[in-house]
Amino acid sequence: MKILCFGDSITYGESDPINGGWADRLKDDFVLEYQDSIRQEVVLYNLGIGGETSDGLALRFKTEFLSRVINGQKSLVVFAYGANDIVIHKNKNIVPLEYFIRNISQCFELCKSKQSDVIILGLTPIAKSIEGKENQHGKIRFDRDINIYNQALENLAQKNQYLFIDLYPEFQQKGRDNLLAKDGVHPNTNGHQVIYDLVKRKLPLHGRI
Repeated sequence: MKILCFGDSITYGESDPINGGWADRLKDDFVLEYQDSIRQEVVLYNLGIGGETSDGLALRFKTEFLSRVINGQKSLVVFAYGANDIVIHKNKNIVPLEYFIRNISQCFELCKSKQSDVIILGLTPIAKSIEGKENQHGKIRFDRDINIYNQALENLAQKNQYLFIDLYPEFQQKGRDNLLAKDGVHPNTNGHQVIYDLVKRKLPLHGRI
């Protein structure tokens, strides 16, 4: 089985220098499980790119996906987008909601053509201290947009009968400020651990990790 994790810098593992983020933690699990096997049964690709929006995903998904997924081989694609799409630019989201939905939906169609399973991760919250404030990179985010894009992702998941993992309430319950890095956007080591735990429990691998 192949697992392809598409996302931005959160998927890539930013702000988790010890373990490399939630996706790399999962990859390490599979390496340890199958290191003594003749053939590695599960291969995970961390395809996160810092700063990427769903526009970037739409441009590269077909190439990245088809270069790794083989007909007849079981595959799972994890999508984790929205943190950069919601950034305010010229008084609107850098990727407006309708285009965000279009981009993700196009990728779903290709997944269906190869009978790939899909998991969709919701957006994590931002720190209250940066709400509506321009950061050092000139980016502004609002918590309300996180909820709007999360709802869109959940609706897409229901429409396509895919699994949606809502990260927002888990971060809220555990105290979002304790799970976010100093920039107020990226999960810290503890935050990545929370995402890893949630994804690991939901992987359709029947508890093999």
